[in-house]
Amino acid sequence: MKLLALKVYFFLATTCPISQQYTAYINQFTRMTAEKNIQVVLIFPAEKNNIKSEVRSFIQQYQLSAKYIIDKGYSFSKKLNAIVTPEVFLLNDQDQILYHGAIDNWYYALGKNRIDITEHYLDDAIAQAINHKPVLIPFVKPVGCFIESGKPSN
Repeated sequence: MKLLALKVYFFLATTCPISQQYTAYINQFTRMTAEKNIQVVLIFPAEKNNIKSEVRSFIQQYQLSAKYIIDKGYSFSKKLNAIVTPEVFLLNDQDQILYHGAIDNWYYALGKNRIDITEHYLDDAIAQAINHKPVLIPFVKPVGCFIESGKPSN
């Protein structure tokens, strides 16, 4: 069977506490998927011009090793309809969205999280895709900080 080339986009915000909380998971995920033909990209939606240094500091502070993109003007966010940070998108090699939404069920409301994670939505979707099975749960509403993409910047 052909090995699928998958892409995982994590939408993050430097000032979002939930994005900050997920950095340890993202680091572990990036290491574990390095040999599985899964491309990991961190997307930082932004309107302001001075975000580069903020993002670099965030990457350095949380020791993130994945490639990152600053989504100036929210074009990528709008293309995928990302609404909060953190939000994750799993795409196949034809750029079809196989899964999007919450990473897992750690956070169930703003400021409210479980001690033990019992549902691993992204990991399950990847396992199903790798095994050439349909993704059983293609969307779970994410909990996080809203992406303020009201108007694109010039």
